[in-house]
Amino acid sequence: MIGIIGALDEEVKLVCDHLKNAKQLTKARSSFHTGKLGETEVTVVKCGVGKVNAAISTQILIDWFHCDRIIFGGVAGALIAGLNQGDVVISSHAVQFDIDLTAFGRRHGELAGQERLIEADKGLIEAGTDAFDELTETMSDPPALVVGTIVSGDSFISDPDTIKWLQREFGAACTEMEGGAVGYTCKINDIPFVIIRIISDSADDEAAGDFQSFLVKSSNLLFKLISGTVSRL
Repeated sequence: MIGIIGALDEEVKLVCDHLKNAKQLTKARSSFHTGKLGETEVTVVKCGVGKVNAAISTQILIDWFHCDRIIFGGVAGALIAGLNQGDVVISSHAVQFDIDLTAFGRRHGELAGQERLIEADKGLIEAGTDAFDELTETMSDPPALVVGTIVSGDSFISDPDTIKWLQREFGAACTEMEGGAVGYTCKINDIPFVIIRIISDSADDEAAGDFQSFLVKSSNLLFKLISGTVSRL
């Protein structure tokens, strides 16, 4: 069973719409939709915004639905030059940037007994990049793809100084609010994971407006990438 998570309705709606033999179960006030995506059994959930919500839904997928792989999909803010709206980032690593134990000699994002940067699964990364290549090979103006570190924190980033710090501290490609918690939860449960993000904005002063206008537009691309990834597993 593969678990698929998105923070917002728009990020999971098309996946749910394409499920065959779908069944729904509510746990922790979230609706989990189980069925077949193509020929693969999946469970899909909208977790809600933020790291706590993402961690709760991830653990439920593992414990209750026995998911042995997790894919998180959604939109994110770019942190590096050259990434534009509609481009794609697939996680090589994930980190919770707002964990701060520096007073105890640790680096930002570092927890005791745990890697600072949590590595995504190689096979899931390859499935995602292969899905991207197949989807874009006939496009006249395809989006760019970056495989890189995704940073997560419980705040919507638009401050230029914070953007600079995130990129320099973590070597991050994009920022969002859930993936680091998904990665951490998967890591401590020995569950492979990957995060697929569509760039919605440049995480600057215009980010909030860009985010709202682009969210629906990104859902079709995100669905194709997720379904293409799942079909390769």
